[in-house]
Amino acid sequence: MRVKDGQTFLSIYYKPNAVEFATGQSNPHADADDWKRDTKTLGQVATPELVAALMARWVMSKRPRTVLDPAAGLGSLLHECQRISGSAQLVGVERDAETFSKAKIAAPKGTKLILADYLMADSGIFEGIISNPPYVKAQRMDMPEAKWRSLEELFGTPLDRLTNLYGLFLLKIWEDLAPGGRAAVLIPAEFLNANFGHEIKERLRVAIRPAGLIVFDPAVNLFDNALTTSAILFLQKSRPIGALQLATAAKSVADGDEFVTCLLSDAGVPTEKYLDMSAFDPSEKWLNRLLSADGDVTSFSRAVGYYFKCRRGIATGANDFFCLSQGELLEHGLNLEHVDPCLTKATDAAGLVFSTEKLTRLVNTNRRCFLLNPRHNGPKLDHYLKRGEELEIPKRHLPSHRPVWYLPENRTAAAIWAAVFSRESVKFILNTSGAKNLTCFHGLYANPGNENLSPLMTLFLNSTWGRSSFSKVNRFYGDGLNKLEPKDVEAMQCPELPIQTAAQAADVSRQLLEIESLPDSVRQQEIDRLAAILLNLQEVR
Repeated sequence: MRVKDGQTFLSIYYKPNAVEFATGQSNPHADADDWKRDTKTLGQVATPELVAALMARWVMSKRPRTVLDPAAGLGSLLHECQRISGSAQLVGVERDAETFSKAKIAAPKGTKLILADYLMADSGIFEGIISNPPYVKAQRMDMPEAKWRSLEELFGTPLDRLTNLYGLFLLKIWEDLAPGGRAAVLIPAEFLNANFGHEIKERLRVAIRPAGLIVFDPAVNLFDNALTTSAILFLQKSRPIGALQLATAAKSVADGDEFVTCLLSDAGVPTEKYLDMSAFDPSEKWLNRLLSADGDVTSFSRAVGYYFKCRRGIATGANDFFCLSQGELLEHGLNLEHVDPCLTKATDAAGLVFSTEKLTRLVNTNRRCFLLNPRHNGPKLDHYLKRGEELEIPKRHLPSHRPVWYLPENRTAAAIWAAVFSRESVKFILNTSGAKNLTCFHGLYANPGNENLSPLMTLFLNSTWGRSSFSKVNRFYGDGLNKLEPKDVEAMQCPELPIQTAAQAADVSRQLLEIESLPDSVRQQEIDRLAAILLNLQEVR
């Protein structure tokens, strides 16, 4: 049974003491500093006061009689709603008993608090909903298949089983919003790029049709203890078909506040400043559409995956045991027959080319740049493996799932390395050293017949054109952090590469080495100049 207008909650539907009224004795924003949250299991993160105020402006703009926060925490979002209008009935649902107890004091006076799991509860219909849903990955939710199917029926859309908890909250919030009602939902922006977000984006674009979407620039890290790019969706039930669906990237909370002012303005929204979300393709990466500052320098007929396969780096499961320095080889009596050269940290590689000389310098400075991969047995190796057994390395997850616990994945050295994480510009490095790589880099391996194209591809990936291609596929995290997945690398657009002989490839490698020695102020210009010549591209001005 759904409760009309969310006006009444019958205690019979909840456990004893699960429905309380808050006393409002303290300020929830002030109490948030001492609020102990289980961010891994429950995904609770306090909402910054300025962001809460921005969201409340939208929700309260039509003077709703009932306002719900389905993941209430201490009640900070409802606190901002009460500041705007003290006449609305405020309702907060919270599943964590400890937080619920604190909210009885911190939430606005008169707020009806319910101890329940919002996804599992039939809470009612509300004219206003404001929410910062919990951020819990699907793997931690442990939700039975029957519940997934019931949610699909409720929401009217198929759900990827990797959908995060906040995505489910978003869809249920839409179901619980009254006709004409408004909701503001603060969520991580990752679903705009993730595979599991396809169904949600399709429902957003076609059925929900949000009035607005703000994506905060990754440098705007709203949450100190959560490295994620944030987004706010502004919803209104029963909007006419064809109504504007505007999206913007905000470099500050003030930018976001200006966007809300535009949405609420009777004078209309300056559409030339914002993007039309209704034109977005659900299969595209919406984050890149909103956040890419470079724009389209040009479009290309090929993708990196046409020429190269991209694979994750080698995962050992115990780097301290499997990765050794030259000194540690000597200490344990091991030699080069027991190991492979291997880059173990992204900081050990710089420039455009990782050469044999650079590897030698790492070895001589006693960096860990050898990976255990024995081809011959012997007493010294047996002694070292016995040490690993004493440390219970074979019982760890990855070693325990290998046919021979101490042998790494059978992987050759990659032709090009692509840094998994980066800030500003990503590292793409030509590897001429013969060294393998751990998971700090993805490895690009030439498809048959393309073995001589590695230097040219490295040149392109580091050019302005390559950086534009990167901006269309990378995944944005908080605080300016970027992440690449192997399929993202393969999806990067690139020009058709001319056939190269071994001699031509060696010449391009030499030129890359010369360029990397240039001062930073002219290096990019020289990369672009050479790329324009060798790849027949129109030089960037």
